[in-house]
Amino acid sequence: MPKPVNIRIRKLITRLLFGVLVIGFSLIPVNGESDSSIVRAKPPAKGPVVESVTLIESTLDAEVTMMTPLSPYRVKVVASDVDTIDDIRQIEFHIYHSSDGITWDADELAVYVWDKTAGWSMGNGSATTTWELLVADCIAPADYGSGTGEWYLAFKPGKLARADAARNWFCSATASDAKKSGSGTWTTGASMAVYSEMAFDASALTFGDAAQGILPGSVGFITTPATGYLTIWVIGNAQYSLGVSSEAAWSDGGSNLLTLSGLTGMPPGIAELSLEIDNGEAGGGLPGQPKNPQAVTDTDTTIAGYDAVPRCTTGAGNSESVNAHVIYMGMWLSVSGIQEVVYSGTITFTLLN
Repeated sequence: MPKPVNIRIRKLITRLLFGVLVIGFSLIPVNGESDSSIVRAKPPAKGPVVESVTLIESTLDAEVTMMTPLSPYRVKVVASDVDTIDDIRQIEFHIYHSSDGITWDADELAVYVWDKTAGWSMGNGSATTTWELLVADCIAPADYGSGTGEWYLAFKPGKLARADAARNWFCSATASDAKKSGSGTWTTGASMAVYSEMAFDASALTFGDAAQGILPGSVGFITTPATGYLTIWVIGNAQYSLGVSSEAAWSDGGSNLLTLSGLTGMPPGIAELSLEIDNGEAGGGLPGQPKNPQAVTDTDTTIAGYDAVPRCTTGAGNSESVNAHVIYMGMWLSVSGIQEVVYSGTITFTLLN
């Protein structure tokens, strides 16, 4: 009788062991699904990151704290991507005054773009500008297989880049892939030096009738240019003033001289001339007659009405502007000492920031 009992026990043990194996086996797929769910729950790859933005010299990596219009500089951008920088499709560079923006504005915001397919470009649209993109000096990474790369934008600030002695010019960059972007800003800032220039619509002025001249004791106004006034074109990124002076003696190229009186109206002396100037024209008088005559002397003097002219500005997306200033002038001759010759002299206009 004991023998059958022993057999049943062995069978029971066998079934129990089999049951344990079955239970153990059933855990294996569960564990497999758990591993798979962890893979699916892994965070997606992050977008590119701009690690640093630095304004540097045109040939060295030395940081720049002051810019001058029309001089070359570079913006160095270090960007990274966890999926390698091959994922970076575009980097947009902004060079701006005080606060960043979106649309090109020649006196306060310049936009440049590096595109992996199209290369380097300037985001001025159809606007005429003196900002420059120095494509030959721009650099993109040679190897896109690494996680970090360096981009160098080479450029020149335009003539209207707002002058500021404080370090209120900054650079920012945004790197983009197909879905996301990362941006950074150069925070130390740079100042912008003053730039100004002027040009004239005539290289010489003629006073009085070209054939008959000016009679002694009378006045003549500008007859060349034919408009009856001189236009001064000014490009400037800072407030400025216009000044004027004349050489002290005018000559016919020989021994005949006229001395500048430094007064308005008919000069009281012998062989003298008076020059007068204004930014307005007298109404109801002779064409080109200064409205409120100011004496021109042999010392530089600010022209009334042009003593604090605002810098040139331009709206977002627009071409760069130029300030046009109109000048009316008259020349008086004294009653005596005047010869029937052509007298010539130099009138100097100055632009002071």
